[in-house]
Amino acid sequence: MHSHSPDTEETMNPATLTLSTTADSKFVAMIERLDLGESAGTLPGVGPRPPGTEPRRTSEQAHVLPGVIDHVHGWRTDAGFRGAVVLASRDHNRISVYSRFDAGTELAGRPAPRVLDAVAAQGIQAQTLDWRCYDLAWRDGNEPFTVVSFSHTPLVHFGLFTVLDGQADALLDKIEASAPASLATPGLRTINFHRSHDNERMINFGTWSTFNHFQTLLDQPGFANNEKYWTGLATFENDYFDVVDIVEDSGAEQRRA
Repeated sequence: MHSHSPDTEETMNPATLTLSTTADSKFVAMIERLDLGESAGTLPGVGPRPPGTEPRRTSEQAHVLPGVIDHVHGWRTDAGFRGAVVLASRDHNRISVYSRFDAGTELAGRPAPRVLDAVAAQGIQAQTLDWRCYDLAWRDGNEPFTVVSFSHTPLVHFGLFTVLDGQADALLDKIEASAPASLATPGLRTINFHRSHDNERMINFGTWSTFNHFQTLLDQPGFANNEKYWTGLATFENDYFDVVDIVEDSGAEQRRA
């Protein structure tokens, strides 16, 4: 097993990814989630469940991650590419890639880039859990911008909503009313709700400095077992990740200069 070391990764890769709301950014997100090895299926919709206290790195994750990182770095010169985060689940045998593109360019003239083929080329079986295009529909946070970095936010959670019977608009209304209560949780920096273009999924990309006080979240209005705000609107699963790599686009260093 391999344990992630944020300090080591920060030395190797000082990159960051900053997220803005759709109205400001004109970006879209491609989210690819893969289950490695024999599929374990999805968890029942009873969450949110607490994350594991220590990161686990399965043998399949450790095997494929270097190749996946190299593959995603190859996107840096692609037209419209605006950065990506490579994530390894700490509780499941999964990896995910969250990538950002200029709206309208991510599918122009070619399929959107993905990492499934890079995993298969290494001889590891993988099942696609999700591969969709999303808009960042709404965000809130304890700071004005969402910044993913090894020094500040080395941890990410996905709150995974599968929308029921065309309830995407109603779910987003509930999110706007209820989700800010989660920000009372120490360590939770920002919440970023993404809506898929097919309106079938909603993903909360949450950035964390630590998961040590996660239990506080379960005491907030809208999150207890008898009052989950998405009841009747979506089924729910969560996944918790270590940030493994942050890939900036080819012009990021020049823009910072």
